[in-house]
Amino acid sequence: MEASVKLGRIRGITIGIHYSWLAVFAVLTYSLAQWFFPVVVPGWTVAQYWGVGAVAALLLYASVLAHELGHSLVAQSRGIPVRSITLFLFGGVALIGRETEDPRDEFLIAAAGPLVSVLVGGASLAILLTASWLPTVVAAVLDYLLWANLVVAAFNLIPGYPLDGGRLFRSAIWALTGNINRATRIAAIAGVVVGFAFMVGGIVYAVALNSPLSGIWMVAIGWFLQRAAQQSAQQVAVENALDGVRVGSLMNPNPPVVRPDTSLDLLVARCVLARDDDGVPVVDGGQLVGMITLSDVREVPRAAWGWISVGTCMTPRSRLATATPSTPIESALLAMSERGLHQLPVLHGNVLVGQLTRGAVLRHLRTYERLPKTERLDVNLLPLPALRRREPAA
Repeated sequence: MEASVKLGRIRGITIGIHYSWLAVFAVLTYSLAQWFFPVVVPGWTVAQYWGVGAVAALLLYASVLAHELGHSLVAQSRGIPVRSITLFLFGGVALIGRETEDPRDEFLIAAAGPLVSVLVGGASLAILLTASWLPTVVAAVLDYLLWANLVVAAFNLIPGYPLDGGRLFRSAIWALTGNINRATRIAAIAGVVVGFAFMVGGIVYAVALNSPLSGIWMVAIGWFLQRAAQQSAQQVAVENALDGVRVGSLMNPNPPVVRPDTSLDLLVARCVLARDDDGVPVVDGGQLVGMITLSDVREVPRAAWGWISVGTCMTPRSRLATATPSTPIESALLAMSERGLHQLPVLHGNVLVGQLTRGAVLRHLRTYERLPKTERLDVNLLPLPALRRREPAA
């Protein structure tokens, strides 16, 4: 999940919040100001309840951030990159660069988050027990953080993937069977079951207990969990399909190319319209000097296409992401994703030897899906664009 607002970086990890966080922050502040603190500490003014409610809500999300940092720092210690942490509608999510390679790492990373939540709750309790001189308002906030963090830890330990408990469950099955695909499939099924249980429970809660707001929230959490379980399993299936695949086996060894002195009119006629290519390597003397894309062309007024050359508006070689034939396909896809690219030039030295496209990767995945593999997970969802036809240059 991409952050809507980036707050900074911790240990190279981008920290951000999604816009959906604002809605939940407002609802949580309202709940604390209207129901929790008036019961715990009666007699305050309305302004005091709202102010303390907002502070407590912020501290809870700081605890959620600490929870995700627990996962992330342990992942980094095991050599696994972590790209970002985003606070969003249902809490927080850490974007980890790749799956773990053994069940022990999976267990340690999954256990770190709930452990941090328990430690935060325990620290709140220790302060409450040893610092009797604390102002009432501080004691009330610490009391809330104590129970809130214990609830967060307990909820995340539910054995449904991709919750932390589901990942612990997966690590145990993985260790017993030695098969990550089977472990992921079982844990994902558990996650779907947990998700649907929350949805059913939310409906019962709303109807039988006459609490529609809580019921709707439970249904929303259940829907999120079952969707996340399905997509997490599909992601593992994709990684399995691409394991060991190199760029050279999927690239087009004869991509269309243009020279720097080619006019934009000619580029559009021969490549964009005739061949449906929206990214074409620019080659001079057999060496790659840049890439011209449809986005580059759009920045030039239509009337100037006849006399503006490709070399004038292309992205130069120094600013391009490239790969070699031996680059793992996962690394190439990550580079494409980070820069929003649909194609990647493949070089041997400075010589263009091919071009990798997202369409080629998707074709590989569709072929893999049709192969008879008893331990294969179905690939039904993949955020890649539609297949594009690629042909050699005329």
